[in-house]
Amino acid sequence: MPDLTTLMWIAFFIGYALIALAETVHINKAATSLAMGGTLLFMAAARPNSHFSEEIVHMGSEILGVVGFLLCAMTLVEILVDFQFFDWVRYRLIKLGLGNRGQYFAIIICTFFFSAALDNLTTSIVMLRIAAMFFRGKSLFFTACAIISAANSGGAWSPIGDITTFMLWAAKKFTVAQVIETTLLPSLASFAVVAFWLSRGIEKVNDDETTGVLTSMHWSQWFIITLCLASFTGPFFAVQFGLPAFTGLMLGLGFVWMIQEIFRKALKHEVSLMGQKIEALIEKIDIPSLQFFIGILAAVTALHMVGSLQSMTQLLYGEGGERTILGHVVLGISSAVFDNVPLTAIAIQSLGGTDGTLWSLLAFTVGTGGSILVIGSAAGVVAIGIIDKLREEFGHDFVAPLSFGAYAKHAALPNLIGFFAGVATWHLMHGRT
Repeated sequence: MPDLTTLMWIAFFIGYALIALAETVHINKAATSLAMGGTLLFMAAARPNSHFSEEIVHMGSEILGVVGFLLCAMTLVEILVDFQFFDWVRYRLIKLGLGNRGQYFAIIICTFFFSAALDNLTTSIVMLRIAAMFFRGKSLFFTACAIISAANSGGAWSPIGDITTFMLWAAKKFTVAQVIETTLLPSLASFAVVAFWLSRGIEKVNDDETTGVLTSMHWSQWFIITLCLASFTGPFFAVQFGLPAFTGLMLGLGFVWMIQEIFRKALKHEVSLMGQKIEALIEKIDIPSLQFFIGILAAVTALHMVGSLQSMTQLLYGEGGERTILGHVVLGISSAVFDNVPLTAIAIQSLGGTDGTLWSLLAFTVGTGGSILVIGSAAGVVAIGIIDKLREEFGHDFVAPLSFGAYAKHAALPNLIGFFAGVATWHLMHGRT
C-alpha cells in the first residue's frame, strides 16, 4: 500500500488536473482547490511533526496576508471603477492616438515598471481593469496574458515588487542595489520576449470609440481617486515598519471609506458624484478567486509539512547545500506549479553563501517562473478571477475565459522562452558556470 506522502501527491495531482480541466468537467476551480487543500491538510495532520503547530500558524498568517491584501486591493479597484477613473484613463490614451498595438505596449510597459514600484499583485489588478477599457475578445485575452508576465518580470528586480524578492532582501541575501543591477536586464529580456511574442495576438484595427468617453470629473471625485491611488503605496511603507503588506492597504481603504461617507453627507445636493456606497461595492468582489488562493496555499503547506518540498530542494542542491545555477533554474520552473513562497523559504533556510548575484538569480527565477502557467503566480490567479468577472458584467462574448488550458496553449511557450532568455542574460552578465 502506498505511504502517506505518495497518497498526498496523488491527491495533489488529481486536484491540479481537475483545476486544469475546470472548463471541461464543469467543476469550479475554487471548489476543487478548497477540497484539495482540505484533504491534504487532514492527511498531513495524520502524521504531524514536531513543528506542526508552528506551520499551521504560519499558514494562517500567510493566508491572512494574501486574502487581506486582495480584499483591500479589490475594494479599492472597485471604488476606482465606480468613480470612473479608468474611463478617464481611457480618454487620455485615446487622445494620444496610439491604436491597439500602441495601447497594448503602453499598458504592459507601465505594468512592468509599476510592478517594481508597487507590487505585482496590485499592479495586475489595476492594469487588467485598464486593459478592459481598451480591448475585448482576442486582444483582451492576449493583453491579460502579457500583463501577468510583465507584472511578474517587473516584480522580480525590485525588493518590494514580489513577496519572494522581499523575503530574500529581508534575509539580507542581497542589497537593493545588487538585486536591481543583477536582475533588471534579465527581467527586461524576459519581458521583451513575451511582450513581442504575445503582441501578435493583438488585432491591428483601431476600434476606439471617442463618443461617450469621460472628459472631466468633479473635484470631490478626484479627491477620492487620489486617496485610492495613494493607498496602493501603503504596502511599501508598511514593509518599512516591519508590518505585513496588507496593513498598508487596510489603512488606506479605511480612510477612503470614511472620507467617502463624510462627502456623501456634506455634498447632499451632489451625492450622485460619490457613486455607490462602499458596502455595495464590496459585494462585487470576486470571492471564489480568494477561496481558490486559500485552497492552493493550504495544499502546498500540507506538502511542506510532510517534507516533500524539502526533499525537492535537497535533490536540486545536494545534501551539502551547495548552490548551483541549475538548481535555481529548476526551482524557478517549479514555481509554475508550486507556490514560490514556501520554495523560497526553504531555499533561504537550507542554502548557505553570501553571493548576492546568485541570490538575485533565485529572485528572478522564482519570480518569473510562475508566469509559465496561469496558476503559478498570484498575478495569474487574480487575472483568472478578473476575466471571469468581466464575462459576467459584459457577457461571454466580451472575452474568452482565461483557463488553464487556454493560457498554456498561447502563453506557456513564450514565457518559458522568456524565462531562459533572462537566465541567459544573467549568465552573460556574470559569466557563471
